[in-house]
Amino acid sequence: GVGHLMYWDLTGSSQLAETSIRLTPDEPGKQGAIWSNYPMISNDWEFHVQFHIHGKGVHLNGDGIAFWYVRDPLHAGSVFGSKDYWSGLGIFIDTFENAATPHNHLHPYLSAVVNNGSFPYHHDEHGTAGQIGGCHLQARNLEWPAKIAISYISDVLTVYVDSQGNDNWAQCFRALGVHLPTGYSFGVSASTSEYSDNHDVVSITTLDNIIPDKIWEDRSHLIPNAEFLEIPHAEPKEPEETAAGAPSSFTMKLIYIGGAAVVLCVIFSLYKKRKPQKREKQKK
Repeated sequence: GVGHLMYWDLTGSSQLAETSIRLTPDEPGKQGAIWSNYPMISNDWEFHVQFHIHGKGVHLNGDGIAFWYVRDPLHAGSVFGSKDYWSGLGIFIDTFENAATPHNHLHPYLSAVVNNGSFPYHHDEHGTAGQIGGCHLQARNLEWPAKIAISYISDVLTVYVDSQGNDNWAQCFRALGVHLPTGYSFGVSASTSEYSDNHDVVSITTLDNIIPDKIWEDRSHLIPNAEFLEIPHAEPKEPEETAAGAPSSFTMKLIYIGGAAVVLCVIFSLYKKRKPQKREKQKK
């Protein structure tokens, strides 16, 4: 239902559970989302989400979960619970495999699309039409929550995933020439159709990265665009130890402790009084 947490709004079927935000229950015909009510004004940022997709279905399940940086939040719609023809960035994990639709990648599949508000999402092509990058990601019915780290620095979008729950990050893709405005909002949405899953958000972190000697640019009127569209499909690969920006455990500590101005939004601030010890562990 509609609700509010500090810095975040819940919409649709989303509900506050004991240890997570449940965007959808394992029931057909549900849509839910959580949206930041503080737009990101930095040119360079990161968006980290810990999530859990699970359900009783073995082969028939869906639909999936989406991670957003968009101009118009809080609008329900047909794209994993959020509006189509969006302006901004959408990153989708499609868990429903349509056997009638040919594709040349494994499933579930993660894809990223930059939209300027003028074209629809192609569900029948699992989001690969117009994608700027993607990879296979096994993120359903795991014993632990999976993680995604979305890094946007100097017009380079890099997505890392951790499906093992041990901070062993793999690079899903890296896309150059991605131009996104300032002032858009982060969100996570999910939907079910005839087939269903529980879609849970365990934690959300946003990072406002300040790069030394870089002059802030007002990009509020920029039209979202990407210079390159990916043609081949890729599998997640382990980042090299020296890869700049890779969110290894060491790099993540640098991000949290120094070198960047950090905006930390953990959605369970609501549990501050009820579960102080648990929350302290989560922040480490």
